[in-house]
Amino acid sequence: MSDLYVHQNPLGGGWDHRHDNLIILGRHLVRDANAIRAGGGLAFGESMVGIASPQSVAAGTGGALPPLAHGPRAGLSPQDGEDWAGYCRRIFGIGDECGLLTWLQSPLWRKTDPSPEGAALRIAYLLDYGLPHDHVEIAMGQAYSDYDSSGFLWERLDLPPPTYSDGDIPLRRRRRPAWIDAVELERRRAETRKGSYFLPPDEAPFSAGVPPERLRALEERFGPLPASYRDFLLLSGLRVGGDASGAYADRLEAIDRLARERIFGGEREDDDPVPRDAIFIGLADGRHPEFILAGKRSDSPVFRFDADDGRVTELAYGLFPWIEAFMKTASAPPPAAVDKPAGNERSLFGMIRKLFR
Repeated sequence: MSDLYVHQNPLGGGWDHRHDNLIILGRHLVRDANAIRAGGGLAFGESMVGIASPQSVAAGTGGALPPLAHGPRAGLSPQDGEDWAGYCRRIFGIGDECGLLTWLQSPLWRKTDPSPEGAALRIAYLLDYGLPHDHVEIAMGQAYSDYDSSGFLWERLDLPPPTYSDGDIPLRRRRRPAWIDAVELERRRAETRKGSYFLPPDEAPFSAGVPPERLRALEERFGPLPASYRDFLLLSGLRVGGDASGAYADRLEAIDRLARERIFGGEREDDDPVPRDAIFIGLADGRHPEFILAGKRSDSPVFRFDADDGRVTELAYGLFPWIEAFMKTASAPPPAAVDKPAGNERSLFGMIRKLFR
């Protein structure tokens, strides 16, 4: 499986009640899957705010619920006055860890695997392997994971795997994009970065870079940026002169607004899923949003959303290949500007050439 080699362990320590309770929850999701579907299916959301209280769920009310909120229905009783935050910490050892909640009940799963059985197998996967580093990409359907066919995970739940019939596979995803091996991916990224140029600590960026205060404002607006994109903005974030060079950091808010209007404002049922916190960094041909994944990442794949058919495709496995392709389409300054930078204003393309040679 593509995510086998790089994992986090958000449930550290020895096996204890947290793990036992997650097994109980997973078994409930499988055994009561048909009843859950009859009641409207699973709800999805990384926040437990706004749903019925644990006590109400235990009493049999509450409607469609996200996977963790099925705990009381699985026999894991809440205490009097306990809210969901306290319940999930006490029962499952799960707080507000974003990655873990994304893996278990992100809204992205509505389109890629909304089944109760799928949620149960993600629980078993978490217990056996940990949290895959590409969990967002897997939830998007843009990376491959075989949790739905691994017999080991059914053994973890102490349940027999279902018998699938042709044309009716309940855990099958709508699409299975090409798999990029995690080990190969990390090797290619390392090779890409061997000649990378990073600004020395405390050195003022040259004239084409985004000023640090502007970068801080962007991060307040969009949240933490992947380190590779942040470095690039410091290096080459603004347009240069009167041509079309640069990464258009001064237009990110406008790009974000236009992208969100199409992807989320005009969402169609068969559109591929896109994370709500995606960072939109470009509009190909002025209309097809290009985006990266948000968060404290060292790097991110770059994806394009086709505004016509709603398909998402991976353009690059990391920021640097995308940057290289981007810069090849920009207008280069005269050679003298590259070879003879004046004062502290070092040439944009001289630095880019250092980045990729």
